[in-house]
Amino acid sequence: PMVAWPAMADFETIRYGIHDGVATIELARPDKRNAINALMFKELGDAAEAAASDPGIRAVLVRGEGPSFSAGIDVTLLGQLAGTRGARWRTFIRTAQRPFLVLAHMDKPAVAEVQGHAVGAGFQLALACDLRVCAEDVRFAMLEVRFGLIPDLGGIHRLSHLVGPARAKELVWTGRTVEADEAERLGLANRVVPAETVGKEAEALAREVAASPPVPVSLTKSLIGRASETSMETALERDAQAQATCIDTEDHREAVAAYLEGRSPRFQGR
Repeated sequence: PMVAWPAMADFETIRYGIHDGVATIELARPDKRNAINALMFKELGDAAEAAASDPGIRAVLVRGEGPSFSAGIDVTLLGQLAGTRGARWRTFIRTAQRPFLVLAHMDKPAVAEVQGHAVGAGFQLALACDLRVCAEDVRFAMLEVRFGLIPDLGGIHRLSHLVGPARAKELVWTGRTVEADEAERLGLANRVVPAETVGKEAEALAREVAASPPVPVSLTKSLIGRASETSMETALERDAQAQATCIDTEDHREAVAAYLEGRSPRFQGR
């Protein structure tokens, strides 16, 4: 039997729509700069699976409402996760990782329309897509290290294949910002366009790939994705194990406390 997916109205943190064979998943917490909370992780997974399993959909467009694509994981959720371990950690990480895995592995292309800030989990969401159309005001950054954590949503895997291991290490270790011209030079952006036309350009690219024959598109997505030796499943499993170590450290708790108190953190290496 066909799976009944939630109607658009059933989502609280995102909007999901279908038009001419293109599914649009829009992050819809603009007042929070589309920060990803627990519900949004779940809803992103549901929407990605709905798009993946719908034979009428030929491409997926992922975008964020308002001036920012996504400010990353909601800091209040980060506070709630501190010290999480065991079964509770595994349940959370599976829910959080699901949309990233589905977008990367669905047999249709995913296009990210990225403007403003795309940091942490937001950067990783853009990376989970196959193509990125970026506005000139785009700001990418992996901020996890500042919180004593690692990027555990497939971002390490995607980044190292896009920009190479040395640049990936630099971006993850420093948490520095990459702006539009550098993003294009590094291969993070397929196209950089003026902010006012980014929506139109991203949609046009999504329609263009949707118009290509689905079988070779699907096969080449899989072949290119598996051209590297480590599968994303293995990478995500390793990410989850490494993050379980990080989340248990005093340094992670100190980083979150320092952030919330607006002071510089003092790290001890434990």
